[in-house]
Amino acid sequence: MASRGSRRPAPPGDKDTPEAQREARKARRQENRRAALLEAARQVLAKHGVTGLTMEAVAGAADVSKPAVFYYFRTKEELMGALAAEQLEAEVAVLERAIAAAPSGVEALVALVRAKVDFYADDLAAFRVAYLWPQLIGIPPEVLRERVYPASQRVNDALEARLKADARAGQLAPGFEPRRLANLAWTTAHGLLSLVAGMEQVGGATRHTLTQLRDEACLLLRRAGA
Repeated sequence: MASRGSRRPAPPGDKDTPEAQREARKARRQENRRAALLEAARQVLAKHGVTGLTMEAVAGAADVSKPAVFYYFRTKEELMGALAAEQLEAEVAVLERAIAAAPSGVEALVALVRAKVDFYADDLAAFRVAYLWPQLIGIPPEVLRERVYPASQRVNDALEARLKADARAGQLAPGFEPRRLANLAWTTAHGLLSLVAGMEQVGGATRHTLTQLRDEACLLLRRAGA
């Protein structure tokens, strides 16, 4: 029995109980397995394209059973949605940093185009994962609502805010609407990547390099907006 005036040790918090620790370990294992399945799916897509993406192929690439894949992803669309959303969120993080670091709104337009193109230039398969293959396979509507649209919205909001600041300071060319201009910059970068990725997919090539097209687009945006 503790003597009068002595303090008993405080009861452990919920996270310190053996049961909570077991649950935490289980959650980490599940997250690691899910990540391994997504990486296996990326490898299958990069090697075989959309026609080769099957649950059996993903299971084989991950060295697990087919039911193990279905435990995490009920359909091929769910699997594609998770891949696309993760890739887009990684892209958006890069774009947000580029926009924030730009010295002005017009330069933020240029920074977005440059950052988006450069992010995918050496990995066009990643661009296909985010944008092209989901169009062929499909992704769940809730992934669009809860992950894809909010991520895109953040980029447009950040760029629009920079352009509005330019407009208030008289540094944006008259006649431009910030939101539409923000959308145009994103669409420009997206279009360049779609062109080059599409040509590469069929074994062709563009007359000008992706870097050359990127630089020309940035020059036009800078001249038009300033």
